Amino acid sequence: MSLLEFLKKWWLPAALVLLASAPSGVVLLLQEALAPALASLAESQPTAVLKVFALLLWLCLVLGAFLSLQRPWLRWDEPTGTWVSRLSSLRYCAKCKATKIITPLKNEITGWRCMHCHNFFHDPARAHIESAKMKAAKSERI
Repeated sequence: MSLLEFLKKWWLPAALVLLASAPSGVVLLLQEALAPALASLAESQPTAVLKVFALLLWLCLVLGAFLSLQRPWLRWDEPTGTWVSRLSSLRYCAKCKATKIITPLKNEITGWRCMHCHNFFHDPARAHIESAKMKAAKSERI
């Protein structure tokens, strides 16, 4: 595994989670310094504290949504011509995805078959396996 792959797999997601939790984390770290200021603010303007916390929550949600929208959940697998889910490693039909139908592929001996459009996608990593009928037919010919 190269250094770039290692960083993309482990450090980038961790950095994104830390970045998404930064506003609420800062509040927790500075709790003792912020408590007197918030107490005096709560006495003078009770709704201001709620507005500050609502703003922090909104910022966390916007940042989390932005990060999740920037990362595609399906990645293109060039050798097989299929889409692969980053979360579950399921494969999806490219033809159906082009028509905005997300169809998982059925695993077969030498590749995957779409149950919606019946396209077959070969897996170059799998060895070509002959069925028992084909082996019997070849042995009878000889």
